[in-house]
Amino acid sequence: MEAASIPEQQPEPEARARRRSPGKFIWDNILPVVLAVALLYFLVHDFDRTFDDLKTGLSNGTVWALIALGYTLVYGIIELINFAHGEVFMIGSFVSVSLWQALGLTDTTAAGTGVICIIAVLPLAMLACGSLNVMIERVAYRPLRNAPKLAPLITAIGMSFILQNVGLLWRPTPDSAPDLIRSQVDYFTVFNTASVLASNIVI
Repeated sequence: MEAASIPEQQPEPEARARRRSPGKFIWDNILPVVLAVALLYFLVHDFDRTFDDLKTGLSNGTVWALIALGYTLVYGIIELINFAHGEVFMIGSFVSVSLWQALGLTDTTAAGTGVICIIAVLPLAMLACGSLNVMIERVAYRPLRNAPKLAPLITAIGMSFILQNVGLLWRPTPDSAPDLIRSQVDYFTVFNTASVLASNIVI
C-alpha cells in the first residue's frame, strides 16, 4: 500500500481539549470567570448586601424564567411570539385579587381559611387566563395563520396594548394583594445578618 493513500489521523476532540492552554480556556469563558470573581469579591467585601442582591436576583430570575418558558412553549406550538403573554398573566392576577377581595380576605384572615380560598381561587384565575388565550387565538391569530409573518406580529402587539388598557380600566390605581401566605415574613436568617423571606423560598 502506498504511503500517500494512508489517511492522516485527526486528533481526537479530548486530546485537543487537553492541549488547550489555561489562557485559552479563560478567554473562551471570560464572562462566567469575571462574574464568579466579582461575586466572590463582593461576598467577601460586603456579605449582607451581596447575599441580599443574590437572593433577590435568583428569586426574580426564576419568575422571569417561568414566563420565558411560557413564551417558548407558545412559540413552539403556534410559531408566533405572543406579545400579550405577560398581559394575560396580569389579567389572571387581577382576577385573583378581585375574587379575594370579594371573599373578604385580608392579612388578618386565619391561615387555614386563606389556604382554602387560595386553592379555590387559583383554578378560577387559570380558567380565566386560558379562556382569554383561546379567545385571543380565535379572534386575532387564527385568521392570520397563513398571512406574512409581520401581520400576526403586529396583531400580537395590538392585543398587548388592548389588554394593558383593559387592566387600566379595571384597576386604574396602584393596589396590593393581601399577603395571605405571609410571604413577607422572615423565613430564616443566614449568619444572623441576611434574612430570607418566605416568598423567596416559595419562588
